Amino acid sequence: AAVIMWHKRGRRAMRAARKEDIGGGRRQPKLKAPVRCPYSARDDFVIETAADGIGPSPLQLLEDWTDASGMPLSARWLAAGVSGQDAPRLKAGLTPLLDLKYFLLEDPNRLKEELLLKKKAFDDPQRRPLVCQAEPSSLAAQRECLDLFLDYLPRRYPELYAVSGGAVTVKPVGETFRAQDWAHAPLELCARIVQEDLILIREVPEGPEHDQATVSAEAALKGVRGRNGNREEATPHKWSPNVRPHVMTAAAVVFSFAELEQKLGQPIEFIHAPVPGYEQYLRTTMNSSFTRLVAEKPVWRNNWGISPSGTLDEPLYGSERAQHYRAFSEATVVAMRTRWLKVEYQTLMRLPKSSCILFTVKTMADPLPSLEKVPEAASCLAASIRGMSPGLRAYKGIEDDATCKAMLAYLDSLGHGAESAR
Repeated sequence: AAVIMWHKRGRRAMRAARKEDIGGGRRQPKLKAPVRCPYSARDDFVIETAADGIGPSPLQLLEDWTDASGMPLSARWLAAGVSGQDAPRLKAGLTPLLDLKYFLLEDPNRLKEELLLKKKAFDDPQRRPLVCQAEPSSLAAQRECLDLFLDYLPRRYPELYAVSGGAVTVKPVGETFRAQDWAHAPLELCARIVQEDLILIREVPEGPEHDQATVSAEAALKGVRGRNGNREEATPHKWSPNVRPHVMTAAAVVFSFAELEQKLGQPIEFIHAPVPGYEQYLRTTMNSSFTRLVAEKPVWRNNWGISPSGTLDEPLYGSERAQHYRAFSEATVVAMRTRWLKVEYQTLMRLPKSSCILFTVKTMADPLPSLEKVPEAASCLAASIRGMSPGLRAYKGIEDDATCKAMLAYLDSLGHGAESAR
């Protein structure tokens, strides 16, 4: 049965949809003439159908939330009751991406502005090493990613992209890129034409590199034990026969995290070690999930952070500078009104030829006062903050009890309308 495109908002709509087993809504028509994707030979690359019995995702529930709607785009997940984290025990929150129309989210109203921000970062000789890195061995995977984008984008967004003669035109920007001019850096070209940050991850084979990755992972985790709510002692870890370390092999990242130069070729533990609870709760889960990921079954997740501004090219994560950047100067309700909500929508897809994993990160930002339009989102965010550990709250920009108290008071005032409606 076709996926139902619901246009109700909030957790109640999500629960109702699940109870009704996807019945009672408008049905999306199936593609009349499936197009075979040269990248994967799949006939349903832009998927329009999903199995019965699976509830709609937040993006399907809130598909009518466009820039023109005036609704805060970053709050779509919160409005659907999906915060990404609402418990002291850290969780991955990976969910099957049943409809590949949501693989890449390109917003026509913000595309030009965000691509110009990326261009500025990539073209700056001093900043470039911090936002674009690749191992020489990743070139085949980068080309595979570009082939995927050149096939997907003009069919998913024909009003934004045109591909002809080995070149792609980004219509809102009025710029055409020839693929052959980017043969040395295909992933960078991909990042220059979409709003997402892009990371390629590869599995480490048995041998000396496997041992070195393990040493690097342990060193990174050791460095944060006893800090930010992490346990003092190491969490016992042993690689199972079918699970191996994974490292970042290429990345073009401007909006989501920083200092790629240090992270290239490093295991994911090196990148995620600062996340409170990662070693204890997520290390084994993430490596196992990466190992099991298959090309036909991509996944998605989301998370949020509190930012002092809506500037996208000031990453919230990945460096001491970023941590300092998101700290509050004063813990008052008035100060909370000046803050921004940043949400990342992430997808993970295995590239079938290279077996690398493509990790996409779409960053959205809206001022916190915009949640007045969506009180259920404010309530969901408050519940998430109350549920998580103090260390994780600090990591997300709510660094102490006074800041937490002020933030919750503000969000509770915004969410009062949602409580009254129940």
